[in-house]
Amino acid sequence: MVELEKVIKTDDESLFEIIGSSEEEIEKLQTAPYSYWREVFKTLLHNKVAIVCFGLLFIILFFTIFGPMMKYYSPTLPESELPEFEFISKDHWFGTNGKHQDIWSIVWRGSQLSLQIAVTVSIVNAILGLLIGSIWGFFPKLDPILIEIRNFINNVPGLLLNMMFMKLFNANDVPTFLALVIVMTIFGWLGLASTLRNNIIIIRNRDFNIASKTLGSKPTSIITHNLLPFLVSIIVTVLATSIPGAIDGEVSLAFFNLSFNYPTITLGKVITNSTSNGSGWLSHPYVMLIPSMVIIIMTVSFYYIGFSLADATDPRMHR
Repeated sequence: MVELEKVIKTDDESLFEIIGSSEEEIEKLQTAPYSYWREVFKTLLHNKVAIVCFGLLFIILFFTIFGPMMKYYSPTLPESELPEFEFISKDHWFGTNGKHQDIWSIVWRGSQLSLQIAVTVSIVNAILGLLIGSIWGFFPKLDPILIEIRNFINNVPGLLLNMMFMKLFNANDVPTFLALVIVMTIFGWLGLASTLRNNIIIIRNRDFNIASKTLGSKPTSIITHNLLPFLVSIIVTVLATSIPGAIDGEVSLAFFNLSFNYPTITLGKVITNSTSNGSGWLSHPYVMLIPSMVIIIMTVSFYYIGFSLADATDPRMHR
């Protein structure tokens, strides 16, 4: 024991140096500050499928905006000015259809209007779905009413309901753009609201929410700070898939001549017009394939981006 004390006492003190302490240094984090959205975008950048879909969607949006500026033939031009069923050429980059219309012009002009409808419908459905779904999930007393509405809508073909409402609006001279938005948002919010309701029921009685209630937090505060951030991946998925859903809805209504009237053009009207000239599209399939490919690329890209965003925004995927 004596020898050990000697070693300690005679140890070289120059090996140690007192540097003091600093409150600023103590408060410093030993790791880089965490950013949720930075991690989300980093995850997306490592998803090759999402990058390809973003690229395809950017190309579609670019030509939707600038395509008519590059080359445009009005769909109201006399038939004598444009040939019928001319294949892709230097004058007509996508060819012409059986109605003497330049397909390049009507596809990109129709894409503009179709996207305007789809984005408007998605925004309205998002607002209604978030509002109603949050209240529905937090207050179980609303179940008897909203569940019956959900059961009714789920058991009636959606296209049939949309056709009935469009017939009603057209008979009362409601502007077509407004009519389409109303038809696709009357019950369009129900999917997001129902999904939110089911997930809020699962997490509303967890410890952190019970603690918030005990401390006197208001329902609006609990919903906005505790519940919705936890469900951000589900919300993003539903919202991303609502845009192609709205585009498909307009295409379906246009097929039954319940969309815009000539000369207003949407992607749905382009496809409908390509098949309305007898069997011409069978011998000239490009008149159907080109606008269909634009819709397919657009909708598939939105779907894959939505699912990729859902994975990237899932809180369980983050530290």
